Amino acid sequence: MKLYNFDFSKKIFFHPEKIVEYKQGKRPFPTTLEVDLTNRCNHRCFFCYSPKYLKTRQASLDTNIIKQRLKEAYSLGTRGVSFTGGGEPMLHENFLEILEHSKNTGFDNGLMTNGSLINSKNAVELNRFLQWIRISMGGGDRDSYKLVQGVDHFERVIDNIKLLLQAKRRMKSKLNIGVRVLALKENIDSLKNLANILSDTNINYLQLAPNQFTDDDGKFWNADKTQQVFKNVNDILEPNGIMFLKSGYSTVQPRLEYPRTCYAHFFQVAIIAEGELTFCKNCRGNKKYYLGNIHQKSLNEIWNDDVVKKIESWAKPSNCGVFCKNMSLNKAMEDSLYPDENMSPNFVN
Repeated sequence: MKLYNFDFSKKIFFHPEKIVEYKQGKRPFPTTLEVDLTNRCNHRCFFCYSPKYLKTRQASLDTNIIKQRLKEAYSLGTRGVSFTGGGEPMLHENFLEILEHSKNTGFDNGLMTNGSLINSKNAVELNRFLQWIRISMGGGDRDSYKLVQGVDHFERVIDNIKLLLQAKRRMKSKLNIGVRVLALKENIDSLKNLANILSDTNINYLQLAPNQFTDDDGKFWNADKTQQVFKNVNDILEPNGIMFLKSGYSTVQPRLEYPRTCYAHFFQVAIIAEGELTFCKNCRGNKKYYLGNIHQKSLNEIWNDDVVKKIESWAKPSNCGVFCKNMSLNKAMEDSLYPDENMSPNFVN
């Protein structure tokens, strides 16, 4: 079976040393680091996870500090950096300088962006410094996009995607380019139009995701009409070699006693724009899970502090209280560390 970008449960096996370290009683530093360069944003998406917070806290990471911490993270074992939000990462005044520094340090870089600030010049640099880019779009036409995203940037973003692709072809780069849309009642009827537009490009994938904070228990996502739209989108994209993806996490967070603990933070954490290192990437805005500030301490000091170990002593899927997108990763770790004795793990044939 081919391993795709969003097969999180399998990706941990590219890092067997982390599993071995954990089995030896060690605490491996995360493989992936999400970095919120700034909370500033030029869009006003109504689904933003914390619009009031972002409106009042216009923080940005200090350039010299984040460059120092990136070097340190690499020395501790981190190998991938996702520049995300927070706000719009490309609004940071030294975005390209930080991105180049990260690449030169040795990282694989990824970028989540609304795509509105891409231009003919930085399209070249994005192709040079990034391994992947995911562009968030609020709808598949001008009206739905403006309604969801709060600005009239639909045509601009489509044009910017084409600029990115032109630079990719010219440079013969291997940049993985994807578009992500939160499937909502406000934009569902526009998604076929978006698929038709993207079918003439050479992007790698279109991803549709459910509203993780919905209170309808997934009824809209699983409705016949919604599923028919998904089929129509796939029928348009597939002949053109564009992968159609649907997010695999559940819109309902169950209470589980399995796995017995949380392993996700050994693979991915986040640094938010205020400088706080979070216990995992899903803990933005929850001070209960803030481990320490990179403006005050090194990553090594924060990671080995009692604050982290205390959270590790009790945090597990059944009591965390944070909407979790890491269940597949956690289950894969649990199955690897504690296989069922009836499975006879030493017999692999």
